[in-house]
Amino acid sequence: MNKDIFVSLCDRLEKEVPSLRWIDEDLGQLNVGNSTRPAVDFPCCLIDIEYSGCRDLTDLCQLVDLKITLKLAFPYQGESYNKAPEKVREKALDRYAVISEVHDCLQGWTADEIFSPLSRRSGRPSVMAGGIKTYTLVYGTTFEEYQ
Repeated sequence: MNKDIFVSLCDRLEKEVPSLRWIDEDLGQLNVGNSTRPAVDFPCCLIDIEYSGCRDLTDLCQLVDLKITLKLAFPYQGESYNKAPEKVREKALDRYAVISEVHDCLQGWTADEIFSPLSRRSGRPSVMAGGIKTYTLVYGTTFEEYQ
């Protein structure tokens, strides 16, 4: 696995999405019981990097298919239903601006050509205990890894 890719991702997100208050490797920080608050600041971005496929180009070089999974998490911020007061609804939906900022800073990014341009593969929302809303964004890319 490649530490430089993880560090580059963290640095990019910190610079381009200042509203993120916690950027880290996904170590299960959100997997806590109903009565325990996750040990992160919100909104947070938890990162997983997977080598989803590797092909030999030479004896000492592989083409790596990289899958980067970002879990964006937001605490409950109020009601978002259509009859909610406008200010309450706006606050509740602020998370969409953060999601857009994350996507805008990563789509097509190459980390100074460490890897081919990132491309979003999927995005999936879910709700966790305590009303924490998460969005799992998956990006794909490739790079050559030399031994």
